[in-house]
Amino acid sequence: MKYKKYIIIAAVLVCPIVYVWSCHNSGKRNIDNGISFNKKLSFYQLFKGEMSALEPADGVAVFQLSSTLFTDYAEKQRLIKLPKGKQMVLSGDGLPVFPEGTIIAKTFYYSKVKDKGRRLIETRLLILHQSKWNAATFRWNAAQNDADLITDGANIPIDFTSLDGEKRKIAYHIPTKQECGSCHRQNDAIIPIGPKARNLNIKVERTGENINQLIYLMKKGMIKETKINSLIHLADYQDISLPLEQRARAYMDINCAHCHQQGGFAGNTTLNLDYRTGLEHTGIKFNKSNIIIRTSKMGEFHMPKLGTTVIDDDGIALMKKYISEIK
Repeated sequence: MKYKKYIIIAAVLVCPIVYVWSCHNSGKRNIDNGISFNKKLSFYQLFKGEMSALEPADGVAVFQLSSTLFTDYAEKQRLIKLPKGKQMVLSGDGLPVFPEGTIIAKTFYYSKVKDKGRRLIETRLLILHQSKWNAATFRWNAAQNDADLITDGANIPIDFTSLDGEKRKIAYHIPTKQECGSCHRQNDAIIPIGPKARNLNIKVERTGENINQLIYLMKKGMIKETKINSLIHLADYQDISLPLEQRARAYMDINCAHCHQQGGFAGNTTLNLDYRTGLEHTGIKFNKSNIIIRTSKMGEFHMPKLGTTVIDDDGIALMKKYISEIK
């Protein structure tokens, strides 16, 4: 019994160290783009009129997600542009099968920046070429009339009022090319993160009507018509009327699972946070303290590893409550 006690103590001390080391030493190589991106965002004709208005061009559709990634309180517009006459095909509740030439764009902005009103920060593109996704980031210029391709990232001081009414100051971080590849990787390929069918399977308002977003995109001819009754729905983690477990697991899925799943950047750790993974196989119970410690403090070992420079207090509170109630 005495030796068993020492073994348990050693495991408690060593396991967090091994966990931290494994998250930062995946041994995965960088993923290079297979195309050259234009130096100007305007080249891709995603918007009509003044670009700063963010009005989608004809043939470009806005899409929404049931649960979204936290990125330093930034607001986001998500767009998808398909080649003319082409469609997406649903493949279960995961990522659709996208046609060659698909462009997915996400623009990050703040609506209430001190003395400036709305300020556009960056737009990230994913382009599918020869069955391979390619990633790039564009920084909006001071005039807010176009955005320039950057590869080395940037830190931008922002003094703003967030949607919850709080005044905040941050140094917003635009990711480097390598950082984009870290989050969006699946084995040795880049993939989209957000637009899985289960995350698109929500009611949205379009042309004055509340309609399931997948059905709406089918009516627009962007998704091949298929039955969606059997598709699961990713919970909205901000909806307090939903069960705690669904909300917390949805938060972990969109904020953590792109790395912490099989084939992800941290796929060699003891965590698999995909929403569809049963609790007993997620590693959440084993890593209870690690999850809270590493998400609650900024620094070298903070999680998420990329994409945030401040703590998401509401998200941490949600995970803490969920983890505290796990038996």
